[in-house]
Amino acid sequence: MNGPVNDSMKTRIIFDGEMTRSVKGMSPNGVKRISKTFDHQIQSGLHPGAQLVVILNGQIVLDRWGGFTDASKKHRVSPRIRFLTLSIAKSLTSMCVFKLIEQKNINLQAPVAEYWPEFGNQGKEEITIKQVLLHQSGIPRRGLVNQILHISDWDRISENLASQRLQYQPGSITAYHALNFGFILGEVIRRVSGMDVDEYLHKEFLGDLGLVDTSLKNVDFGHNSYAQLSSGTLDHRFIAWLFNLSSFRKALSPASSLHSTARELAVFFQMLLNDGLYAGIKFLQPESVRLATSLGFEGFDQSLRRTTRWGYGFYLGGDHKLNPALPDGMGKGSSSDTFGHYGQRSSMALADKKTGLLVVFLCNRFLSFYAYKNRLREISDAVWDALE
Repeated sequence: MNGPVNDSMKTRIIFDGEMTRSVKGMSPNGVKRISKTFDHQIQSGLHPGAQLVVILNGQIVLDRWGGFTDASKKHRVSPRIRFLTLSIAKSLTSMCVFKLIEQKNINLQAPVAEYWPEFGNQGKEEITIKQVLLHQSGIPRRGLVNQILHISDWDRISENLASQRLQYQPGSITAYHALNFGFILGEVIRRVSGMDVDEYLHKEFLGDLGLVDTSLKNVDFGHNSYAQLSSGTLDHRFIAWLFNLSSFRKALSPASSLHSTARELAVFFQMLLNDGLYAGIKFLQPESVRLATSLGFEGFDQSLRRTTRWGYGFYLGGDHKLNPALPDGMGKGSSSDTFGHYGQRSSMALADKKTGLLVVFLCNRFLSFYAYKNRLREISDAVWDALE
């Protein structure tokens, strides 16, 4: 079991208003400093609004939100405002794959083409499910322009991706797959289960977890239920504009389109820290969670241009040791036992097997790489410092 037995294995975590609690293992003064750091970031203009949940061994330490849903400051953030969490989606999509592995519908070592025959051409015949999960398939960016132009047309994207040739020999290079991770695995999930990945995610996980504000497609545009993205850096202004379009918000991109709240993502990651068990329901076998969150690769990532640790759909911690010149978004206490994911220059979810610590931070502004990682580092280090 990842961490000690806790109440969330038997009962649901109850979020009951904004709270800062005294929990065994966390310094009360340290928790206050986390809150001050969170508030200061909003007040200093790093982002219009944000949500933060900190949990230790299944108990809420901090549940906080603040600021506004948009740069014009028209609407305030509440705990049920949904943020576009971008690449945190990859972790949820990967768990759909592992659920299908448990059901013996997918083999981790099998070629993608075994489930999606049209994919098996142009050198892609031997790309395996495992290689996609580890960003080693050899086609990290193929089809990107087509995906942007036709984001709402799943069939067209899949057909285009199937026709793409290799960029690298499968398994020879690790290169972060920003979107292809989700489109490849999403099509495999659809072929095997008969459902799109969003539907499968709801059926196998979200429904019984009680997560009503989480989806890989944002279909509710009737009221101000979601946060708008903005950018504090010139190179991401177009991306912020693009991702704010209703066509992008409604589209299914299993590597980047996840809408959720800090509370609901905390529940999902707590289930993983519990080795697949939550509120008396077994969502995954312990061995599935342990493999998915274990070290699959450590080394240079050609896309990210730095040393990384990859699990199977998860980013693993310890960047402060791998890349000491760069700020570590998961903080100074993170290690290869820390798993989670970043959301492109904005958000983060992390869970630590050794301590039972869980942190979800969501915000709505892109920053430059260093500023974004420092923003996350400030939050994460404050949490690690609060541990007793």
